[in-house]
Amino acid sequence: MNRDYQQIEEQNGRRQVRFAFLATIGSMFFGGFMGAVIILAFINPASPDLDLPRWAIVLSESLILLPLVFIIQRRRLPLPTTFRLRGVSPGTLRVTVLIGLGVSVLIDELDRLVALVFPLPDHITGSMEFLTFSTGSEALLVAAGTVVIAPLVEEIVFRGFFQGQLERGYRDATKAILLSSLLFTVLHFNPWWSLQIYLLGMVLGYLAWRTGSIWPSFAVHAINNSLGLWFANMAEGSFSWYAPGGHVSPLWLGVAALVTYLGFRSLLVQNPEPIPSDYSRGDLT
Repeated sequence: MNRDYQQIEEQNGRRQVRFAFLATIGSMFFGGFMGAVIILAFINPASPDLDLPRWAIVLSESLILLPLVFIIQRRRLPLPTTFRLRGVSPGTLRVTVLIGLGVSVLIDELDRLVALVFPLPDHITGSMEFLTFSTGSEALLVAAGTVVIAPLVEEIVFRGFFQGQLERGYRDATKAILLSSLLFTVLHFNPWWSLQIYLLGMVLGYLAWRTGSIWPSFAVHAINNSLGLWFANMAEGSFSWYAPGGHVSPLWLGVAALVTYLGFRSLLVQNPEPIPSDYSRGDLT
């Protein structure tokens, strides 16, 4: 009897994992496809300057959620639980900000080191122009897309829905975090940033698992994107106090490492036990 029950649980877990992969990948490609349709509708192919409308790129990111929301509503499951929208204490959020600042600086230096071995090609550096702005309205739109919408959508999809499904399907948080970070990396379609994205994904996955909420991982993701946005719009050479010679100063790396350590230590004190993924109203499979 116990063996039969165990086999049923294993089968349900495998179905859960397959569904999670298909739903997540399908949602990402749906957002990309709809974004391409919207962009093509608002650019002039005959123009030598094919600037992509920023609002269309931001909108396409938001559309990623539509398939998942539709599926979850059809299954009559609670969105806050399924997407891990559980609230956290102000103390946890404060600690998360420390972690975000420290991790972002460390990831920034890793990015600089990787670029020495694998320099970014022109088409990647050219795409970074999306982050630059010259007017207040452009700044507001880019900041909304880069610091709020993109991190929120990605955390809901990867750490809320996908990782939560893997945790429940595999009953193994480590495996779920590693696989969700891997898919998060692959679907960014940027091999030159793979290591940085994967390590960041592991940090975000751990935070979501430990706190049972995407809000801490969203905060770290938003802080990391904010740092990139800030750098993209500052004059070259204006960061000599931070990165002399093109690399982060050892002083700031030491501070970042210390802040990250203290942040995680405080997080464990405030969240001594991880909060498991729980979909008590039924399966998605």
